[in-house]
Formats: sequence, C-alpha cells, structure tokens
Amino acid sequence: MADASHFPFVKNTILRKNLDEAFGHIVTLLPFTESPTYNDLAKSAFRKTIIIYTASIVEALLFHLLDEKFSSDEIAEHYSHWELQDRVELHKINETHMVVAGQYKKVFGEKRKEKLNLAQINGILKEKKILSQSLFDKIDVLKTLRNEQHIGTHTEVKTYSKADLEKAFSVASTVKDFVRKNV
Repeated sequence: MADASHFPFVKNTILRKNLDEAFGHIVTLLPFTESPTYNDLAKSAFRKTIIIYTASIVEALLFHLLDEKFSSDEIAEHYSHWELQDRVELHKINETHMVVAGQYKKVFGEKRKEKLNLAQINGILKEKKILSQSLFDKIDVLKTLRNEQHIGTHTEVKTYSKADLEKAFSVASTVKDFVRKNV
C-alpha cells in the first residue's frame, strides 16, 4: 500500500502528488543539514534547497486556495486598469501640463492564474481579504528567504541557518493548516 498523502485535502491528484513529492525531497535532504559528514557551506546549500522546496509547497497550496475561490475572469479583473483612449489635447498650459479630453475604457489584465507567482498570489489573497495581514507577512518572509537564491544582487554571501529552516517550516505549517480549513 502506498503511503498516505500529507495533503489529503487537495482534490487535484496531480497537484497532491507534486506536493507529496516535494515534501519527500525535503524529508530526504533534511538529515544532511545536520550531518557531521558535511561542512557548513554544504549544510547551507542543503538548507537553501529545502527552503526553495518549502516555498514551492506554500506557493502551490496558496494557488490551490486561489484556484478554488476565484475564476480566471476574476483574476483578469483584479489586474484590470483604466486607460484613456481617443485622447484630444484641448489646451496646452505649458511644456509639462495640458488639458485633454477623451474616454476611459477598462482594460482587463492579461495575467493568467497559472502564471502567478508567490508574491502575486499572496497579494491577491490579502486584497480579497482571504489572508490576514499577519499571515501575509509570514508568507512574505518565506518569499524573501526563497528569493535570496538570486545571487546577482547580493552584497554578501548568504548562508542558510537552522533558524531559517525553522522559519520556513513554521510558515509552511501555518499555510497548510489555513488552506486545509479554507478550501
């Protein structure tokens, strides 16, 4: 018999299997973060990879919540804006100011749900009052930890500590419980 899923509340079987696989990778890598076989740099690299997997799980869980609560049209609406069309200059006041006429038309956003990233998903769920400010902030901490993988802009060499892992795991646990209760 196969092991039970750690995400039984996720009805999408592909997503659930991907979540379980990512969780399995974390479980596999975790012992290496404390092994005396590896130096501190190697342990930091394992932690970095675990943080990336953990953030991916959180992102997928939040996407699952977003997908359950909002249609693609609602996401396009969220990213819509008003655009001035048929603009006619009525009076030029000076080089930086003029009076214009025209009509504003609502232009729907082109963002597709499948293309949203963790920051966007987190923002939408907060704006739609699904997430509290506190939970939004916790997820943002994990997003920042994960995004530190982009090394081009660093001013120092980033190492990942046991405390960083504990932060990531705490956020993931909170998000998992939240999503389980809200889907």
